[in-house]
Amino acid sequence: MPWLDIAVAVGLIATLLTALTTRKRSLTPVSVVGGAAFILLGVAWWVEGDRWQVIALTVCGALVAGLAVWARSGRLTVLSRAASVVVVAALVIVAGAAWGLPPLRVPVPSGPQAVGVGSTVWIDDTRDARGGDGGEGESRSIPATVWYPASASGEAAAYLPDRGRVDELTGGLAAQYGMPALMFDGVARARANATEDAPPTDGRFPVVIASPGSGSTRWLMTSWAEELASHGIIVVALDHPYDSASAELADGSTADSELVATGDDERDQAAADAAAAIRAQDISAVIDRIDRGDAGLPALDHADPSLIIAAGHSLGGAAAVEAARMDDRIRGVIDIDGMPRSPAGTDLGRPVVFLVAGDSDPNPEYETAVNGFLAHGDAERVTLDGVAHLGFVDAGLILAPLPTITGIRGPEGPRLSAQATLALVDAVTSDAPLDQKALSGIGVVG
Repeated sequence: MPWLDIAVAVGLIATLLTALTTRKRSLTPVSVVGGAAFILLGVAWWVEGDRWQVIALTVCGALVAGLAVWARSGRLTVLSRAASVVVVAALVIVAGAAWGLPPLRVPVPSGPQAVGVGSTVWIDDTRDARGGDGGEGESRSIPATVWYPASASGEAAAYLPDRGRVDELTGGLAAQYGMPALMFDGVARARANATEDAPPTDGRFPVVIASPGSGSTRWLMTSWAEELASHGIIVVALDHPYDSASAELADGSTADSELVATGDDERDQAAADAAAAIRAQDISAVIDRIDRGDAGLPALDHADPSLIIAAGHSLGGAAAVEAARMDDRIRGVIDIDGMPRSPAGTDLGRPVVFLVAGDSDPNPEYETAVNGFLAHGDAERVTLDGVAHLGFVDAGLILAPLPTITGIRGPEGPRLSAQATLALVDAVTSDAPLDQKALSGIGVVG
């Protein structure tokens, strides 16, 4: 709770200022203000546990207590005031960090279904480890997590259920975004809503196969996936070895992202095109598993192979479009703020929704690519004002809602993108055009 941490910081600053201004006069003001601050600190420990922000506030609290005694002694006044300035500055920094990196709270899904979650790593023997043509050596691994309608709910799983890989994943995200791993402490501690390996509910359900952004991870699609699963949809979110921040391989080892921006636009665009094509093949390989009935996860025994939708965020959105171009088994696409990388003039002949971040800078090349799809068939562009690029995934829940990072409506981004996905699924399952009214309730259509 960032406001609780901020309240503690303000209380400690007030305690120090009161001690400096009252000195040897009545002890009551310092006792009252300090007591309130330390009670709030105790509440923070009870509510949040040993988050690094709470630990830092505790250290600062001890320093405030010592400085308050020192200030009231009247000795070395200048030095005590200088030390107080340092402590106040530290408290301001901690308060800022508490606001900028709040504890991750995954919203409770709104649908009527309980949600289960399970993970696996599939192998595609037709390709090599990096997604090229098959040959000697290691085959392509495809790590996946499936969120699905469950017959009953139980204990909520950790946000990152694979506890043995938490440090590797948060370290990979930290390296990708150029931040200390400590900044992702909230992700490692958070809990989601789904129940791990819960029994799936009876029936056949549409399947959404999702690809995350470049250098990101499937776990940042958790709140979006849980919301869809609660409405009777099976969601299969993938990581892509040597592209995702940290992806587990079939042999238990880890593959980190090898995509690096060179600064040469032509080379970087070619690398992104190649990565999108490899991701598209990963999506098709998963569909092969579903068709053959050998996915190895009980939830996918309830998948309806005639109702498969491809989805993705950023580069994952481009991969979803490309997968649909190459694979007729995909019935619809939702591209979440991703530059399409399929050939110009591509007509998918299936419903497509392009979700666009209204808080992102204009990109004429992106607009041109999307307009090419809007000229064909049942395609719609929906612009979400107040949402930036990272706000569409759980980064909008992990970071403060800043316009340049997640958008001022960043925490709403995953829910809104789930609503758009539900509208697309409804169009596919009913074999009807996209519901303009439903989409206009999410953002600006057109």
